[in-house]
Parts: sequence; structure tokens; C-alpha cells
Amino acid sequence: MEQGDPSTQARRDRILAALLSDRGIRHLVDEAADALGNPIVVVDPSYHYVASGGVSPAADDDSAYARVMREEMAFGDILEDGVAFIEDDGINERLARARGPVVRDNANLALTTMTQNVMVHGICLARVMMMAHERPFAEGDVEDFSLLCNVVGQELQKGEVFTVGSAQMESYFLRRLLEDEQPTPQATARRLALLGLEPLPTLFVVVVRDASGGALGARDEESLRGQLQPMLVKSLTTSYGGDLVIVASRAEGPMLSAYDRRLLARVAKDNDVLVGVSNAFDDICDVRRHLAQARSAIHFGSSYTKVLDDTHVYNYCDYTYMELLDLANDRVNLFNYVHPAIWALYDHDQRHGSELVETLYAYMQNGSSTARTALLLCLHKNTLLYRLGRIKEICENDLTSGEDLFLFHLSIRALIYLGLLETRTKPRTSDDLRAHHK
Repeated sequence: MEQGDPSTQARRDRILAALLSDRGIRHLVDEAADALGNPIVVVDPSYHYVASGGVSPAADDDSAYARVMREEMAFGDILEDGVAFIEDDGINERLARARGPVVRDNANLALTTMTQNVMVHGICLARVMMMAHERPFAEGDVEDFSLLCNVVGQELQKGEVFTVGSAQMESYFLRRLLEDEQPTPQATARRLALLGLEPLPTLFVVVVRDASGGALGARDEESLRGQLQPMLVKSLTTSYGGDLVIVASRAEGPMLSAYDRRLLARVAKDNDVLVGVSNAFDDICDVRRHLAQARSAIHFGSSYTKVLDDTHVYNYCDYTYMELLDLANDRVNLFNYVHPAIWALYDHDQRHGSELVETLYAYMQNGSSTARTALLLCLHKNTLLYRLGRIKEICENDLTSGEDLFLFHLSIRALIYLGLLETRTKPRTSDDLRAHHK
């Protein structure tokens, strides 16, 4: 043991105390690096840095170690040159055969390293590496480092994302991807390959949320995964922010299949959950943006009444106009965007207790079909025709112009958004309406 080094027992006690403190893997690695007197990193099987301690090189340090670590710490991953070095030098194979730490000269970092895989039930959870940057390795380092690797394995197993099993590793991968604001395509592709994942070309983010607004429990998530299993082939799932998040991959199509939609609707009904579905996308690195879409769909879909039946499954594409109104409302007065004809109709309703705005809304919602509109509003067809006549008179519009109908529709949506109109139509299913279509 070099003079001035702490005793082996003191170092081990400090590492064990860090484990027992329950302050997490980062605290554990920081304490170990300080106790062992050299930088230490923990890397997961996809070459992502899980934790690091003592690795920040001095500003004037221009060594190979300093250059590599500055760049990799900035990205949070071992970069392509480092991965190539590991694979070309046979490090993975050497570590797989070893029963303890492997000490070797690392040409990529230009110093000696000590490395060991963290194995649990035959599964490699991570890799720990200590670098002889501050001091040369000394007597007792191998034993202390081996203890650290065992302790790291115990700490990693405390977190659900490191539960042993391919499904859990896929869950961990997706969670990290959701947390990464700027994932790199190369690193993401590499992680997918390491996990043996080959998503189909078209992706959708599906968010499942407790209708009460609380976080889903572990048992609830497990049950939901089981019920949704038919649509989870070639898909990734994880728990994120209290929601169950699914990245579903499909061969083609701008929307999930009819089968997928029926399954989601049935699960939503049976479990009292809300489901948001993003637009289709093809680059898994865009998953964060599409997670926001799926969550936005739940927010707007569950907040604003729809004329047709509410299955509790909300597609983002159906609510983009609400998001536009939400964004515009922060900058402009939405009252200015309500068409004068709709204001006249709204004023008439307020003064006479009529429902002409809602009648026009239902009429436009149902493709100007009087049969479907009458069914939806529970009106006799003659009553509906009378109302439409009054609407045309007040609006001074024959309701035949697509441009006018678009402006009227947008205006009524603005009234709904502003809380000035709440539709009171009796719910009917889409199948009912189609059956009565003329």
C-alpha cells in the first residue's frame, strides 16, 4: 500500500456506508472515487454513463484521458471511437471470461484501467471502470474495487429500471430516451441493436393514464400490459411520470389499426383510464416530441366535450386545433377570432334560451346530414329544418360555402375553448349515426 493511502478497511467501510445511505448510485460512485483516490465510472450495456465520480479533468489538462472524458461526459455516452476501441481490442470478450477485475493499459485513454462487469443472475447490468489518473494502482485496489462492483450491483437492483430481464432493459432504454432532450441517432441505433430491437417503420406514442389523474400503480401497469399484450409486439413500454408509455411500431398507416383502436377503447373502459395517441413518426429519436403530443391529446380530449361518443381514447390529430387555440390564447384575445355571424347566433341564444349555436355545431360535425343531426340532437326532422332556417336568417348565410363553414366551425370551437359553450347533446355512438345515415 502506498504511503498516505487510507487503510483498506476504512475504504471498504466508506463504500458500504455509501450503499447503506440510500442516496443513490451517483453518491455511491462519488464516495468510492474519493475513497479509492481515482476516477470511477459506471456504464450500462448500451455504453451510457450511469454514474461517474472524480472524472472532471482540470482545465489545463490536455491529456488523452482529459480530452476523451470531457467529450463523453458532455454527451453522456461512450462515443464511437471509444466503442470501436472496446470492440477491436476484444475487451468485451476478456471481461466476459474474467472472474474479477481486469487491469490493462488502455490506449484510448493513455493510462491504466481496472474494469469489471456487474453480473446478476448471469445478466450484465453494467460495467465499472476505475482509471489510474490521480495515482497508480496499489496493493489492495483489486480487492476494494471488486467489493465496489458487488456494491454497485446491489445499488442498481434497488431501481426498477435495472430489474433483471430483457423487458426491463427495454423499459430502461425507453425511459432514458424519453429523458434525453437531444438523443444522438448513432447511439440510439447502437442501443437498439444491443437490445436486439428492430422497430417497424411507423411509430406511435401511446400514453395510458389513470382517469383520476393519479399515478398508475405497479400492479395496475402490469395488468394493463397484460390486457394490451396483443398490440405490444415489436413495441416498447415503460413507466414514466405516472403514466404507462408505449412506443408502438407498425408496418404502415397514418393511424393505428382499427383493431388497435378497439383494444385501447375496451381497455380504457374496463380500467377507467385515459389514452392519448400521437401522430405517426418514423425516427425513434423524436419520441419526446410525440410523447408531448399523446399527453396533449389526453388533456384536450378529456377537457372538452365531443359531440360523438367518448371512448376515452384521444388521437392528437383530432385536437391539434385546441392546441393551436391554447397557444394563441397566450398571445391574442380569442374573442377577436369569433366570426360576427356566430356572435349574432350566440347572442340570440342568450336572449331567447335557444340552442342554435349547438344545432349548427352538430350539423357541421355530421357533414350537413339532417338525418344524423336530428338523431344526435333527439329532434324531429321538421324541428331541425326550422332551426336551420332560423340559423340561415340570423347568420345571413345559406351554409353552403365550405370556407364559411370552416370559419363558423372554428368560431364555435373557440367558444367551447373559452368556456362560453358547453354542448348538451345526448351521447350517441358512431355506429348509431352511421346506421341512420341518409
